[in-house]
Amino acid sequence: MHGVRATSKFCSVQKNPPAALTGLHLIATWFMVGLIWTIHTVHYPLFAMVGDETYVEFQAAHVDRIGKLLLVPWVAEGATALLLLIWAWRQRDQALLRPLVIGGIAMGVVLIVSGFFSAPAHADLANGFVPEVHDRLMTADLVRTLAWTLRGVTASWVSVVIWRRRAS
Repeated sequence: MHGVRATSKFCSVQKNPPAALTGLHLIATWFMVGLIWTIHTVHYPLFAMVGDETYVEFQAAHVDRIGKLLLVPWVAEGATALLLLIWAWRQRDQALLRPLVIGGIAMGVVLIVSGFFSAPAHADLANGFVPEVHDRLMTADLVRTLAWTLRGVTASWVSVVIWRRRAS
């Protein structure tokens, strides 16, 4: 049967995870990669140009709007990554486990940098622009941006493995 590696009366082992799951994972991950690169190369550098009289409002609006923009795709990325990892683990699919574990480690870096460096920097910038804090934010965000880029690479890697299987 197409897509089935082994079957029995009680279980079937699927050759690939559901296409919708892998497709959503790829789309959500690359959306987040594009968003984080835009924030890092365009938006965060503009913080230094806002001016003292409007900076506090600008910072609050940034945190509010970016938070709303990234909530759904970040949750979709995380949920699909977790489901794919569980699927690959249960199937003992080494070809998918490798990129999924690497991607999971990269997501761990993203979460640590976001929680312990980026969020506190935004809190420190909430009362006004401080160049040293902004520099700290930019440095932490570069690490986060590179980790998210690795997530995009691993999501693509997973998709290539699956596409090759479907083509054969």
